[in-house]
Amino acid sequence: MEKYIDMKSPLTGGRVKEVSTMEEKIFRKEKFRVHVRYCVCEDSGEQFTTTEQDILQFNDLYSQYRIRHGIPFPDEIKDIRQKYGLNYSQISRILGFGANQYAKYESGEIPSESNGKMIAAIKDKNVLLGLLKGCKDVFLPSEYDRIFTSVNMSEMKEDEYSPLYHIIFRDGSRNIFNGYGYKNIYKLFDMVRYIVNKHGDVFPTKLNKLMFYADFYHYRKTGLSISGLQYRALNFGPVPDHYATIYDNVPGLEKRLIKAHDMVSTLLACHNIGDCDSLSDSEKESIDYVVEKLRSFTVSQIIKSSHEETGWLACSTAHAHIAYDEAFDLKLL
Repeated sequence: MEKYIDMKSPLTGGRVKEVSTMEEKIFRKEKFRVHVRYCVCEDSGEQFTTTEQDILQFNDLYSQYRIRHGIPFPDEIKDIRQKYGLNYSQISRILGFGANQYAKYESGEIPSESNGKMIAAIKDKNVLLGLLKGCKDVFLPSEYDRIFTSVNMSEMKEDEYSPLYHIIFRDGSRNIFNGYGYKNIYKLFDMVRYIVNKHGDVFPTKLNKLMFYADFYHYRKTGLSISGLQYRALNFGPVPDHYATIYDNVPGLEKRLIKAHDMVSTLLACHNIGDCDSLSDSEKESIDYVVEKLRSFTVSQIIKSSHEETGWLACSTAHAHIAYDEAFDLKLL
């Protein structure tokens, strides 16, 4: 797909086309089909990429590699360490990694297949305890005892929202139907509050579309969704799975009943969102763009527009989940 974009060529100052396509890439001697976006200078015909386009390609490639080999994503790697209450030095010594290696993995560096699978294996605390016992001599007795207790007690620290997490997300698996996104209940709450606060009072039906477009637009930019939610093509357009349960449980989301179109409807509002620090600046920018673009749409208008999206058209008959690669064909954004 090709289209002109609002950008001057850094080569000639002329018009620029953006090309979106699929290409085969090699990573660690393996082949992957990835989404690629690049710019073409109309005057010279030369190709170039922006930082955003490079990020999309690398995230798509790395996500596929991680899934193929069972390697956790950076946020999962961080969650594992924090779950057990360990610092970088402690977990690196237990796993036999270099001093800064675990920190690099949390920052996005892709582990070797063997290291990645070892990190995945220690999600089971018994595996980690076994490794800890095997390297007891590298710790002072007092530090060893503290680590052993912290790891052993980790399952007793279950979050109050764990049952809700399993209803909404089911599990932590990642794929093209959830945009390879980080499944975190607090981040999901922040996303909902942020959208409602930015938009102003909104009906759930429109909020469903704002969530959809924010997630899919961000995936088009970065190769990752914001929420990790799946969206199903229903009669009123794309909706996130368990949306009613989500909105019923978001702290600080205000609900009031109003009469509209001869029926009683729920109107959602959020006046205090805090700093929403679980959302990155890039994610907030994507949400801001979508909310501003769609703010003036009525509920019926946004439903009608969502029915024109190829993803909804392909999945609506079976009410199936919409794959995130449909983001590259979005018509409304």
